[in-house]
Amino acid sequence: MSTIVNLNLMAGTKVDSFIQSVQLPEAVDNGSLVVLKGVLAGNPEVRIAATPTDVAAQEVLLVASPEIPEVNGFRIDVSDPALFTNKANTPARAFRLKNGDTFTITDDGIDGATVVDQYVIPQDGKYKGIASATLGTTKVALLVLEKTTISVGRSRVPATKLQVIKEA
Repeated sequence: MSTIVNLNLMAGTKVDSFIQSVQLPEAVDNGSLVVLKGVLAGNPEVRIAATPTDVAAQEVLLVASPEIPEVNGFRIDVSDPALFTNKANTPARAFRLKNGDTFTITDDGIDGATVVDQYVIPQDGKYKGIASATLGTTKVALLVLEKTTISVGRSRVPATKLQVIKEA
């Protein structure tokens, strides 16, 4: 099952300059935390993205593409967003995180168990954030607002609502 992200209140849904087209060398789930590298050859609008290597200094973006995969050249809607993964070497959508942004992510997209009023912070070498009791020295940090669920069909998937409290 892939991670599901619901964008609650995000600056990038109102201001296009907070959205970045990215491409990764491997398949990633929505909810992945990435950093920007160079520009994709032949397509200056798309940036190459990778796992964070220095979360104390790097701006981290949230991957959250529409769940519309391409199959044999046709785009189809997915009835179960848990089946969607951003393909390798294909453009995906990433959001620059701004103070006050809120989004909900299924718990499988976070390492460790989240606790209300604690934090989720990016980690070096991984696409997933990690639950933390302290802010640490990361450039970006997310506050756990509530434990909730995301409905998928008739089932409810455990999730966590997060708010950006530190931005790059």
